[in-house]
Formats: sequence, structure tokens, C-alpha cells
Amino acid sequence: MTTDITWLGQSWFRAVSEGKTVHFDPLSAKYAKRLGPGKPLDPSEKADLVLISHSHPDHWDEETVRSLTGPNTSIVAPHKPAKSIDGAKEIHEGESLSLNGIDVSAVPAYNIQRIYHPKGKGVGYLVKLGGSTIYHAGDTDFIPEMSSLGKVDVALLPIGGKFTMDVKAAAQAAKAIAPAVVVPMHNLDTDLSEIAKLLADTPSIRVVVLKPGETFKYG
Repeated sequence: MTTDITWLGQSWFRAVSEGKTVHFDPLSAKYAKRLGPGKPLDPSEKADLVLISHSHPDHWDEETVRSLTGPNTSIVAPHKPAKSIDGAKEIHEGESLSLNGIDVSAVPAYNIQRIYHPKGKGVGYLVKLGGSTIYHAGDTDFIPEMSSLGKVDVALLPIGGKFTMDVKAAAQAAKAIAPAVVVPMHNLDTDLSEIAKLLADTPSIRVVVLKPGETFKYG
């Protein structure tokens, strides 16, 4: 099955397959303005599943989450954002859920040498959608757990440095994860295409560089 994956800026992605829509880390208005308008969302669009990696405001926004929420929407988040959202399901690393026909597993996401994202405060996600597994790394460094994620088809990896791993570490992470496709995100001032140069010696990994609002098809 084909999965349409759209980058909406920073770490916000929409994945659509088999009539199911998943949003990862829906962006707050102030960050959307800073990053550019991207592609406007259809105000009638509602998600089947909204996944939030951690509490920082460039990864979730109450108004945006509300706009994506319909009567059948499931929202999943770690403790701090989950307690702020009515009806959200709290998740911790190592836990798995099946919601609206979509399998979700929370995996570790944390900084090793930085102070911004302590272990246990945020998560990454493995999502099975349309016969494929999407890994959204959240805000993280290159961590040992990435080597044991299992089969990953599409890896959405931060590359910006400062708050997350930089592009060199992201390339190392990609080699450890061995997905079919890597999509860079959370790039700050880093050129998105840099990771493709660093993975040129690994032809089994395709790098897809998107602009906000652009979509690629996987599968």
C-alpha cells in the first residue's frame, strides 16, 4: 500500500494511507510563522491519530491539536502534554497501543550530552501504517536504542544540532537504523541536503528532502 508523507515544518508530519491519517508533532502557530506558511491544512481535515513526542511548544500546540480532533480522533503523548489535553492517552517508552486500526510503539528519545531532553520525558514513535513502519524520532541524539528498533521503512530524523543530534550524528543514526528512506527534519540552520551527502556511501538508504507542504509517496 502507498503511504503519503507530508512535511509541515519542524517535526510536524502527516502520514496518510488506506483512509487513515496520522499527525506527528503538530506545530504551534508562532513556530509555523517563523518557518513559513507551508501548505495550509484543510480546516475540515480530522486525524485518526495525533502523536506528540514531548512537551516543547515547537512540537505541539493546543489549538492545532484541537483543529485536528474529530469525534473519532485518538491523541497520544507523554505525561506532560497528555495531562493538558482532554482525552489524551499517556504513553511511556516501551509501551505499545493499537488505536483506530493503527499500531503505535513508543521508543526512547533523549539527549546524551545535552540538557534539553532528559531520558524519560519524551518519546519517539514507531507507527505501522499501510503495511509500512514509520519511525518519528522526536527530539533526540543518536542513542544506542536506535540499533534495535527492528524493521523501519521511513525514518524521520532531526539534524539541526544544539537541541538534537547534528547532521553527522543523524547520518550515523540512519546507518544504525537502516531504513529504506530517511527524511530530515528539525534542521534549524542546517541545509537539509547535507544528510544526503553523508549517506552517499550507503545507497540502500534513500534520502528524501522535503519543503514544508511537500509530499512524497512511499510503497
